[in-house]
Amino acid sequence: MKFVLTKLFNNKSISKVFLFSLLSISMGLILVFGLFVIQQEKQKFQRESLQIRQDFLKNQKKTLQQETQTLINYIENERLQTRNLLKKDISSRVYEAHSIATNLYKSYKDKLSKKELQELIINALKSVRFNNGDGYFYINKLNGTVVMDPENPEWIGRNKLQVKDVYGVPIIQNEIETAKSAGEGYTDYSWQAENNQKIHPKISFVKLFKEFDWYIGCTQYVNNYKLEIQEKILAKITDLRFDDSFTIAVISFDGTCLAHTNKALIGKNLWTTSDENGNKIVKQFISRGTDSEGGFIEYLEPFANSKELLLPKLTYAKAYKDWQWVIGSGIHLEELNQAIKDRNDELQANVNHYILNGIILVILVVICIIIFSRYVVRITKNGLHIFTRFFEKAATESLRINTSTLQFKEYKELGELANQMISKREKIERQLNIETAYFEQLFENSPEAIAITDNESKGIKINKKFTELFGYTSEDIKGVVIDNLLADEERQGEANKLNTLTTNGRLVEIETKRKCKTGELIDVSIVGNPIIIDDKPIAIFGIYRDITQRKLYEQHLTEAKNKAEESDLLKSAFLANMSHEIRTPMNHIIGFTDIMTSQHINDNERLEYGELIKQSSNNLLQLINNIIDLSKIEARQINLNWANYNLNGILTVLFEKFYGLKNSINKSHITLQVQKALSDKDALLFTDAKRLEQLLSNLLDNAIKFTNEGSIEFGYQTIENESAIEIYVKDTGIGIPESALKDIFMSFRQIDGSDTRQYGGTGLGLTITHRLTEVLGGKIRVESKENEGTCFYIQFPFSLDKEDELQKENHYNWSGKKILIVDDQRNNFTYFKTALEHTQAQIFWAKNGIEAISLCESVKVDIVLMDIQMPVMNGYEATKRIKHRNAAIPIIGQTAFVETENKTKVFDAGCDDYLVKPVKTKTLLDSINKQFSIN
Repeated sequence: MKFVLTKLFNNKSISKVFLFSLLSISMGLILVFGLFVIQQEKQKFQRESLQIRQDFLKNQKKTLQQETQTLINYIENERLQTRNLLKKDISSRVYEAHSIATNLYKSYKDKLSKKELQELIINALKSVRFNNGDGYFYINKLNGTVVMDPENPEWIGRNKLQVKDVYGVPIIQNEIETAKSAGEGYTDYSWQAENNQKIHPKISFVKLFKEFDWYIGCTQYVNNYKLEIQEKILAKITDLRFDDSFTIAVISFDGTCLAHTNKALIGKNLWTTSDENGNKIVKQFISRGTDSEGGFIEYLEPFANSKELLLPKLTYAKAYKDWQWVIGSGIHLEELNQAIKDRNDELQANVNHYILNGIILVILVVICIIIFSRYVVRITKNGLHIFTRFFEKAATESLRINTSTLQFKEYKELGELANQMISKREKIERQLNIETAYFEQLFENSPEAIAITDNESKGIKINKKFTELFGYTSEDIKGVVIDNLLADEERQGEANKLNTLTTNGRLVEIETKRKCKTGELIDVSIVGNPIIIDDKPIAIFGIYRDITQRKLYEQHLTEAKNKAEESDLLKSAFLANMSHEIRTPMNHIIGFTDIMTSQHINDNERLEYGELIKQSSNNLLQLINNIIDLSKIEARQINLNWANYNLNGILTVLFEKFYGLKNSINKSHITLQVQKALSDKDALLFTDAKRLEQLLSNLLDNAIKFTNEGSIEFGYQTIENESAIEIYVKDTGIGIPESALKDIFMSFRQIDGSDTRQYGGTGLGLTITHRLTEVLGGKIRVESKENEGTCFYIQFPFSLDKEDELQKENHYNWSGKKILIVDDQRNNFTYFKTALEHTQAQIFWAKNGIEAISLCESVKVDIVLMDIQMPVMNGYEATKRIKHRNAAIPIIGQTAFVETENKTKVFDAGCDDYLVKPVKTKTLLDSINKQFSIN
């Protein structure tokens, strides 16, 4: 290789060698790089094509399953509402009839005789029909005598007390008993028409009309509503709108199309319908749909217009067997082929683009190399010519070199040296040495970072402080544009402008940022001063001062000011909201109390007002409890009762509580579900059940408040690889805006703090929930999408291997050791005592710091388990006093607070170790054994 290069470059000029080398290297690199990029793009296309096909089919199948299941869920929900709708309908009808009778009675009781008034009421009600003429009212006396029966007028005046349904249920007797005992109510029975062998369930609703010892009733067949619900559901499905590629269909088991995106198919029997390949589509649709989990079918669209291409289609079908329906959703697959084609076109475009760019780059590189080579050769020859001429005449002439005509730094330095030799060398050197010594001392020992550059900002000299500040040495900056080293890309324009101003003779002062050798940006003040000789600036004297600390101080002042202002605004808003939330129930309590004591009201009104007062009192009590709980948590005064509690039991209690709550506030249509991942035997969580129930109640209360449609689900799941259990509360409510998620757990915060907000509350619920989660040793997070729903996740330490742990924990034998447990909570003492009973150690109990000190003086204690938060004397003070008397006693601090500052405070008080509640038995025993080993 060396021989080839020698032959190639032998007797060639520098310019030709330089040009040929640059061109060869550049062309080779560009060619190799281009081929590599094109090959990579082809491989990427092949991978992406396969992945696109797999992902598309997977995603489409998942979407179709979800859409079909959503329809089935909707049908099931609507079917379950049939009976409730029927009851609501007939009760509202009877209320209307009773209201008519009451109004007529009050209006004419003093004008008409009793018989005339009765006839008036009967005539007003007997002609009323509803529900397509199937609904009517009837009136019976409390002795069973028929007063009015529009459908069976022959019964009027006769006694129906002994009438029973097909199963022997006494219909009239039950209605009379309901009217007498409750004033109103429902009765269920089964009826068989004379001309029909089929038995139909019926529901009636009756209401007592005391004035005439009547009761007014209404009855309806349950099946009438089933047909209406089915028609409603099919109409709803038919009216659903999607894009042209998506289809929804409902087909009965006999092949009749009940609902379809293509409305022209509704009502037709499609059993024999086939696609272009002869596949019996509907037959396969029903066959796969009746499988236990449903199924997919693929076929060519048979219902497209004849002029269109036959499109492949994927459909998922699943049966709703109660009504003998098969529900399905399908989508065309032409989108997959189009996506692959688009990606292929994109690849071709990229390859063409790379080739074009490569050609342009080659041309530009060649041009640049030629220009650069010619320029370098020209200035090199020019410099050599100047120095050749100088040295030829230096012996006889005082010829000076004009350094401004030299381009290279080395040439300039040679020119300056040559001129110095010509001018009174000794005198200048002596004076120069003196001045240089002055400058060097001042320059090197200056407390400020100093750099001297030429007019092009190329480094000439820096002092020690400059190296300390930026990390660059003199070797790093010489011949290098300092602004390229110190100024980042964003501030290059600023640096160039400052250099231009200084080069023009102006003094420049500015505060900005500059980059250290490590890449760190620091705040500096810069003073740039031109160095002028013969009225011309020849260099720049730059002073850099580190102002990072000053800027940080200013930033901290600004942040503190902003936080103080924000805190003041938040607290003001909180107090205003708190005033509103307190005054609202107080207004109800005082107002209705005043009405009940100062006005004549009947018993019903008194009961209603009393219930409102009770409800407002409960709301006010809940608000006060929230404020007290938050204050206790913030003051670290909250007491916890640690024990193993059955998590399934806690969730069951919450389900029953909030199931009743949602129904009582007219949200019975919302589905409430609970999921339990473990059996009752395994679902034991070491926690405080009351506080856990409190924080979950806050989340469930919010879920019900902010959910108007859909469902609410809560439960838990285990995370084995993290030895944790995760409890969640999920809803399909209004969701939380992304911008509000970061502040959701902060005090005094509400998503909507305006005067027109739709939902009330103080904004304390989630703050308390967050604080309680941390106190119980857990972590909380939230995922939410606005208008889609919210899910809160709470994670606690948990392990299913409790028996194995206990076996491992029981290996310690501390017979003869005395262990003092200092804790004001009996539950905590009982837990520690139980955990230590197999170690054979002697256990002592102190309920506060004073008792602990007294016991340590009277008994030779080997180790102390010290609770930090206690009455009379806390754990910090007790630890200091015990250590003051006997520094050799090991003390293990234990608290429910997990903040770093608490841990530091515990160790500063003199504790030898630190445990965070809830404390696992193995962790406790290992910590005690560690202290015994040390001591």
